[in-house]
Amino acid sequence: MKDLPPPSALHLPRCPQDCALVDYAYLGMTSSCIAHYLAELWNLISACQSCVPSLSVPLLTTSDNVTTVLGHCFGPLPSEDDEGFYSSSQLRIKQLRRLLDLLSSLPDIESDLAPALKLHNNLSSCQTIAVVFRNLRLLHQCIFEMQAASETTLFHSLEAYPDRTAQILRSMMKLSRRVKLPNISFRNFETIGVGRWVDDEIINYFVAKWCSRSSAVLGLSTFFASNILFQQNSCLTAKRVLGLEDEIKVQRWCRSTEKAQDLKDWESVFIPINENNSHWYSACINFRSQRIEIYDSLRHVCLVNRRKPVQSRKNTDIMLVLMWLTEVLSRLRGETVELSNNPFTAWRCDPHTEVPFQPNSYDCGIHTLWHLRHVLYFGSVRARCELHYLKFSDNMIGQRLILAQELFDDCNL
Repeated sequence: MKDLPPPSALHLPRCPQDCALVDYAYLGMTSSCIAHYLAELWNLISACQSCVPSLSVPLLTTSDNVTTVLGHCFGPLPSEDDEGFYSSSQLRIKQLRRLLDLLSSLPDIESDLAPALKLHNNLSSCQTIAVVFRNLRLLHQCIFEMQAASETTLFHSLEAYPDRTAQILRSMMKLSRRVKLPNISFRNFETIGVGRWVDDEIINYFVAKWCSRSSAVLGLSTFFASNILFQQNSCLTAKRVLGLEDEIKVQRWCRSTEKAQDLKDWESVFIPINENNSHWYSACINFRSQRIEIYDSLRHVCLVNRRKPVQSRKNTDIMLVLMWLTEVLSRLRGETVELSNNPFTAWRCDPHTEVPFQPNSYDCGIHTLWHLRHVLYFGSVRARCELHYLKFSDNMIGQRLILAQELFDDCNL
């Protein structure tokens, strides 16, 4: 970074705290113990210049409105109905995410510098450094708001122009044929395409990725239900007898998943279920809210069964297995939950939770992944949601494109 020369090697008379004074560029006299940490801050500013070239230390030390540099770097986008809107929006969002990722280290740098700044607060350079931190925090907040606004506008356009969204998705499918996707095969990737039934590798990829980034949701693979909860791989008939051997299998499976997703103190467990290779639905056990819920986006399954007596409902048998699983998981968490023959429990079980419904036969997998997004964000599925990036839509074509784009981004394409 050409405008950030290293501190002068000249050592001036020692300050009262017995630290050497050094002449640091743009700051003047500062303590050597402060200068030791400044290189990290300067490197952060230098890295941010790759996205915001006009950002500089002089600007950060003097400007009263540092956020104006964002307006200079990120001008107006094409209108939503323009063919170039999607690509322009994606580029902007990637740049903003990059900036947010860089600035995420700011609190640690500030924490490291805080003791030295407090010790030498009589130096004018300390006040200047405080101004730099204040402006960087302000910049971070403005970037965060700009990213949120850009994503909201993009998601709105995907829903408002479904034909164009479908065409972009088809173009991505064609492109994926010509490149190698390191994280997933083309055969799996193309199931995100228009009107396709999403396969288990896609479900498992996003469950593992998203839950690894969370701190509260343990996401089990699609094979857990077929191996542990049901009598057959088709997941049509729930097990009726579960014993110690099953409990040991659950413990091993969950311990392995904890390690893979780097989770320790999770509060919820998300379980995707593949019913006879023709339908996806899911279950969630939430220890914080003390609820067990089953999410199924087929309208007739939900509405018809909600009117039936509990013992006659489709998911009653699997709910009994989930109650057993909750007791097993509670022991894994170091607590005790008793649901069997316990009419006084505070836990609530809903085998047919009301969720947004799919209008076709193929969007169930996309709904299941959006169920997980709601669990990660809200703790459960909300039938009515105003956040664009969490909303369900009639055709879910925008959600498919979001998933495909995320996979492309993960492969650096």
